This record gives sequence, structure tokens and C-alpha cells, in this order.
Amino acid sequence: MEKTDSKITAFIVFVLLVLMSQNIYSQSRTLIIKVIDSVQLPVSNATIRINQKERLADTTGIISTILPNGRYRITVTAVGYHNITKFLLVNNDTSITVNLRSRESLLQNVIVTGSRNILRNQMSVHSLDMEQIQKLPVVLGEVDPLKIITLLPGVKNGGEASAGIYVRGGGPDQNLVLLDGIPVYNPNHLLGFFSVFNGDAVKNIEVIKGGIPAEYGGRLSSVISVNTRDGNRDSVKFSGGIGLISSRLSLEGPLIKKRASFVISARRTYIDQVARVIAPDSIGRNGYFFYDINAKADFAINSKNALYLTFYIGKDDFTFTDNDNDGPHRQFNAIWGNTIVGLTWKQQLSRKWRHELSLVRNDFNLNSQIAFSTNGFIFSSGLTDHTVKDDWVYTPATWLRWKGGLQYTWHKFKPGAGSANAGFQEFQSQINDQYAREAAGYVSADVDLTTRLNLVAGMRYSYFNQVGPTEHVIYGPDGAPTGQTTYYKRGQSIARYHYPEPRISLLYKLPNAASVKLSYTRTIQYLHLATTSAATFPSDLWVPVSRLIKPGKAEQVAAGFFKGFGNGRYEASVETYYKTLGNQLEFKPGAQLLLNQNLEGEMIFGSGRAYGLELFIQKKTGKFTGWIGYTLSRAERTFADMNEGKPFPYRYDRTHDISVVANYKLGRHWEASAVFVYGTGNALTMPTGRFVYNVGYSSRDQQPIFTNISQYDKINDYRMPAYNRLDLAFTLTPRPRAKRFKSNWVFSLYNVYNRRNPYFIYINANEDERTIQGKQVFLFPILPGITWNFKF
Repeated sequence: MEKTDSKITAFIVFVLLVLMSQNIYSQSRTLIIKVIDSVQLPVSNATIRINQKERLADTTGIISTILPNGRYRITVTAVGYHNITKFLLVNNDTSITVNLRSRESLLQNVIVTGSRNILRNQMSVHSLDMEQIQKLPVVLGEVDPLKIITLLPGVKNGGEASAGIYVRGGGPDQNLVLLDGIPVYNPNHLLGFFSVFNGDAVKNIEVIKGGIPAEYGGRLSSVISVNTRDGNRDSVKFSGGIGLISSRLSLEGPLIKKRASFVISARRTYIDQVARVIAPDSIGRNGYFFYDINAKADFAINSKNALYLTFYIGKDDFTFTDNDNDGPHRQFNAIWGNTIVGLTWKQQLSRKWRHELSLVRNDFNLNSQIAFSTNGFIFSSGLTDHTVKDDWVYTPATWLRWKGGLQYTWHKFKPGAGSANAGFQEFQSQINDQYAREAAGYVSADVDLTTRLNLVAGMRYSYFNQVGPTEHVIYGPDGAPTGQTTYYKRGQSIARYHYPEPRISLLYKLPNAASVKLSYTRTIQYLHLATTSAATFPSDLWVPVSRLIKPGKAEQVAAGFFKGFGNGRYEASVETYYKTLGNQLEFKPGAQLLLNQNLEGEMIFGSGRAYGLELFIQKKTGKFTGWIGYTLSRAERTFADMNEGKPFPYRYDRTHDISVVANYKLGRHWEASAVFVYGTGNALTMPTGRFVYNVGYSSRDQQPIFTNISQYDKINDYRMPAYNRLDLAFTLTPRPRAKRFKSNWVFSLYNVYNRRNPYFIYINANEDERTIQGKQVFLFPILPGITWNFKF
């Protein structure tokens, strides 16, 4: 393996050195294009076509390119805006600003913004705009971007109303979830039923499943990038929505007219408040709610410098109190959430150089309290990051674009601290905090080798160092704890790892709007999510690699064919991939995760692989729009200590996965949307037998006490029934009664034909009749939803 890595590294270095030695065309000019809207806000991710070559604008709405002297046809497109075409004569260094006119509607047609995918050297990527997402039917009317991306091929959820996302055979902790470029460690509300992303604050979301660019790292399977929208620089505006379980409100406007703006979006559920009004006697102080606040500010210092501030705070609060007069008092309270703040400075240093510097602080914390009669227990855990990122883009020629940068993160892990009291006695337990340094540097080159062949070659080199102060358990040669510990001083190295992560992507353009793409990606992951549950419960702990826990590794090869037809109305693609996974982590049955200083001793390690075929076809324009996605795949794991060392299906291995999304404009005021999903049932382990075991005798009557013990054979050799569901939504946009006020109503039906999709299956034994029967539990029957959205 190391020999192969050396060959790959040598090849990448050779390619980059050859590219550096090329001469730049002498008769070339620099062209800078800035795309803004009617209120001077940058239009990020706009597609700019210069003759036949497409480029994607960055988050500031800018591209910089080198062109030979000549006349050019420039077309700028972006979702939610009218297209614009300009003809430009370039014989000097030139800067132009393009103003796009917004399509005046509260919500736009449902379209996947994928037109640029055919000629863009980035495969396995899907982009969705929030205007597209907000019309689709969702559970209880709560718009959730992470739910919608599971309708794309190769992206699966963990089951009914679960926010766990599984991309091409990877686990939920193997996705790099970003909010404005900042990692989000727990992207879930309500134990995974909803995500932390408020639809009113989100501008767009992009999913990269393969061919991951060199600037991204730290996760094995995918990048899920969520970008928040900028505020209005021209006037103050309000928007929001009222739904069955939550309400949202956003305020935006100028801080300095035409130069700086802000936007604040807040959301809160009110199930707890409604329940207490309806049933105050039975509900009492019990309840659950979550809230989140997004804020963003931008400031244009001058034409070449801008500052962006991102802030997020979200909390979940669950309370259960049992004041049963027949028994002891019981109480449980858990509060968990994320706090994120990031400051980014973007510079256009020259016509060829662009620079971006970011400072980030990221917190995830959990605090829970349990009381039982006179006994009590308090538990807390969390993770804090401080990060600095420095990225550079250099465009010396029309056929060459360099990108490079450095990233550094200081991690502080809080595995858990607890205190307990039993009557008048108090006990305290403190698991040692852990610290680590994580760093990476990368460089990549985007090169037009010919007019049809494009190469993106990159190298990322990552480094991870676990350091003191902390105390570690000493393990013997057999991996078992010896009962001794070692103390490490502040800054003292405990475990150190570093790996090259090469990335290669090839694009070959075919005639008639078609292309073929190939990619190879190697990724390394230094953090693992310690969980024994399929649900993303907040007690799950992020733990760093150590002397015993090795970094996760993944290598993926992907190939695809992409085709546009029908004068751009349709687009289709077929992709295939093969991925290998190393140093995969599982926990022993009955593993104790909370307040366990010996957490490493509860783990076992293995490998995995995943492969599949993905088909995707979409209609992008007209009254009828939508897409069909199909995935044929296989995902498996191999552990020496499980299933006799033989490969077994991963718990979310799904052979067939189909999604159909449709949107139809019925008239000036009504639109209809539908979503249909079908998937092979999840794999699970079921008992193959049961025997009775004598555990002792009753001290009262000396009668024997027996218990039933289930027997198991192979792991995940049973399948749940296939999952399928149809959802419908109708959007009414009434004629506005005031010039500045717009609103619409979204009426939805979730699970239209009341399919009882299993959430989990359990075994029920009837001792009297001596029968055993499997029973399934389902969550959601047919559910109506209604949401009123407004904007003024």
C-alpha cells in the first residue's frame, strides 16, 4: 500500500512540475467579471460561459480569467435570475460588472441547477437552491434541506424521519457538513428527525459524492456544503413562515447602504406550548422544543476587499417529569446544541490573484440531568474547535488555474464529566479532556490540456497530532487494558499521523453537449463518532485517533457519462463508482460510551467496500419540471471479530433506491409537487433461536429464576420490508394586495397512501402459547401539513 501511495504521489508531483514549466501566452489579457443583482449583492455560483467554456463564480460573484485578444460572447445564468448575454471586445485588461434581474416570485420552479455539470470538471456533484426546495412536500411541513438531498442518487437516509445521511456506503460521521465553510458536528434537531438548517437562512446546498477537490478533507465519504444568504443592501425586509410545529422570522437590511448588510433568521418549535395548553394535567412540565438563530453580515471595504461574518446558535431542550403518587419522583432533562462563529476576509489582490482568510470557533455541547427519588446524576460532554484557513487562487492563463492553501485546527474534546448523589453521599467522575492539532496543506491545478480535455490534479497533505495534558490507559500486546495509566504533559505528543491525499479528475468534452468524466480520490479521517445507535442521539461522542484508534481511510474511483438534450431542457447522467474503506470502527455489544475512561477498549476495527451505479435524469424548464434518480449499490463491512471474519452487509446497504420528484405549474396561482421514494429494506440481525437459562433462585420462596437468551447466526442477514412512500404538496400564491407584500400557502400530504414503513422490528414471545412473532413499529401514518410563507 505504501509503495502504491509513493507512486501516486510521484505522479502528481510530476504533473504539477510539468505544468509549472509551461510558458504563458504573451498576447493574453485579464478579464474580471463580477455578477451582482439589482440591490448590489453578489450572485454566488453564477455560471459564466465565455464562448464555449464555462466557469463558476465564487461566493463573491467574481471570476478572473486570462484570454487572448479577441471578441467574446459572454452569457451569465443563475437560478432565480433572468439570463443575460453580452458581446465584449478584449484587447486590454478589462473588468466588467453584470447586473442580473431577479425573477419576481416568492418561490421558483423546482430545478436541479445542474446545467454546468456537463462541461464542469467536477463529477458526482448536485446543487439545489432553496427556492427549489421550499415547495416539495415534507413531514409536518417543516422544510429541511438535508431531507431533500436524500432524494438524489447515491445519497440515502437511515430510515423513516431520520436525519442520518449515508453517501455511497459511508456512515453519517463520514460526511463533511459545512455551514458557510464551517464544520457542523451535530446537524440534527429532535434526535435526528429534522436538521439544524433553517430554510429561511439557507441560500443553496451542494453535495459532492466523488472527485472531492483538494481543499476539502477530514471526512471519507462526501462534502455537504450549505451556504447562507446575504442580506439586502438596499432596504429593510421581513420574511417568515408559520407552520404546524414551528414558525420562522427573518429580518434583513443595509448596515451601510450599498456597502454592508445583515440578515437574521430565527426559528422555534412550539409543540410543547400547544400540548401544555391542550392537556395541562397530563403534560405538566414535560415537553420538547428546539430553536436556532442564523445571522450573517457582510461589508464591502472597497472594490477589492470584503468581510463576511457568520453566526449560528441552536439548542434542543427535552424535559420529562413523572410525579406519579404511587412511585418515586423521576425527572430527566437534556439540553444540547451548536454555537458557530466565523469571520472571513476576501481579497481580489490583482487580476490574477485572489485570497481568502477565515477564523472560526465551533462548539458542540450536551448537558443532561437525571433524578430518581433522592438520587441524581448530571452528565456533560462536548467538542470545541478553533480554526484558521488561508486559501489562494492564481489564474496566470486562460488554460491554467492554480489553487492552494493551509488549514489548522485546535481540537478540545470533552468526553464527559459527571456527578451523582445517592441520598447524602456524592460521587464525581471526570473523564480527562483530550486535545489535538489538525493541519493540512493543499495545491491543485485546473488545466486545459486540449480544447476538449481538462485535468484537475491536486495533492492534499494532512497531519494530526494528539497531545496532552491528559491521562491514557495502557494496553497490553493483546489490546486489553493493563490497569495502568500514563500521564502526558501539556503539548506532549501522544500519537502522530500524516498522509498524502491525491485527487485527480479528468473531463473529456464530446460533441452535442456531452462529456465523459473520471476521478480518483483518497481521503483520510482523524475523528470518529462513538455511537451504538442508528439514531444520531446527542450522547454520541466525537473521539480523536490515538495510539490504538487509527485514522479512517478511503479510496474511490468513479466514472461517468453526462449528456444534455432537448435544447438544454433535459440533462441525464450515469455514474459508476468503487470505494474501499480502511480502519472502520464498530463497538462491542453492550459497550459503555458514557463516562468510560477506557473507551478505546470497547472498539473493534475492520474494513469495508462499496460500489454501485447511479442514473439521473432531469427536466429543467417549462411548466413541468423534476427529476428521476436510481441507485443500484452494495455496501459491506468486514471485521475479524464479527460474523466469523466474513463480509456482511452494512446496516444501510440498499440494493435498489429510486426517487421521483415532479413539479407542475397548474396556473398563475397554483403549483403541484409530488415525491415518490422506493428503497430496499435496511439490513438487520434477527435471532435464529432462543433458549432458557437458569440465573439462580428466588431468596423469598427458593423457586428457580429463568431468563430467555436469544441466539444469533449471521450479521445483517435479514431485510426489513421495502420502503416506499408518496408525498404531495400544493402551493397557492394569491394575488398580492399590497405592492411589497408577497405570500403563499403550502398544503402537503406526507405518506399519501398510509404506507406502514417499519422504523424497527422486535420479537414478541408468548410464553403461554409458546409462540414467537416478529412485530414492526412504524412512525408516521398519512400526515397533513400547512405552512404560510410571507415576505415584505
